[in-house]
Amino acid sequence: MDAQSCFQAMFADLQSQLNPDVISAHLYSAALLTPTELDEVNNHMLPNHARITKLLGAVEKAIRIDANNFSTFLNVLDKTPLYRPIARRAREKLGKQQQPSVDTSVGTSVDTSVGASVGASVGASVGASVGASVGASVGAAAGRLSGKCDMKDKIRDADIARIAGDLPQWQIVASNLGMGQLDIEDIENNYRAAGDQRMSFLRQWIWKDGSAATYERLSEVLKRLGEQGAAEKIHEIALQRHVTKGAIVKEKQQLQDAFGITIDAASYGM
Repeated sequence: MDAQSCFQAMFADLQSQLNPDVISAHLYSAALLTPTELDEVNNHMLPNHARITKLLGAVEKAIRIDANNFSTFLNVLDKTPLYRPIARRAREKLGKQQQPSVDTSVGTSVDTSVGASVGASVGASVGASVGASVGASVGAAAGRLSGKCDMKDKIRDADIARIAGDLPQWQIVASNLGMGQLDIEDIENNYRAAGDQRMSFLRQWIWKDGSAATYERLSEVLKRLGEQGAAEKIHEIALQRHVTKGAIVKEKQQLQDAFGITIDAASYGM
């Protein structure tokens, strides 16, 4: 059974069990979702089943582009105990027992995620070798330009998993950010794992407060609570993610001229 057939065989299990709030950031970090697809999956105005369908459609497209992305998808499932049996059954169908990969999403800089995203998005149209070359070039360019930090930016969906991993006393933080006690209790009742609770809180706060849900605001709350180390972590994440848009546009044009192709701005996370 090939990768696409195996993915189709998993579809029913995935539709009934996946939680897009938990897994979407991991899929984005693994370059299985583009920034645009991540925004669509995290649109809480849509019913949950529609968000899951969009997520699975994006993963299926990535597998069609490169069958190796199926192994990447299984490795992402391995990061959540609930989904490990699904990944194990899939590997059994493929006849391969693959070892879960080490999670390197924490600490991944913008050059890696952007480079992988561009490599995946253009690889199908211009060939794997050119796609990889463009991805590496954009990744390197983004890495060179990532030295400026703007804490007033809205927190990006791609950073939620990293922030959640180091977020202490999330219930107190949520209360200080204006979340009501009933909403906090609802999260505690719906998610058993502490990590899932933290991610759900962050997603709800960002969705509710929109552009006001900034790195700066979260950092200030953490400082007031005496969590200086966590506040500094927020600053570090914001620093790694911020890329000057004017410079990115210039780099994008240079790459387009060099390779004779059109690169969607969404590939840069803009």
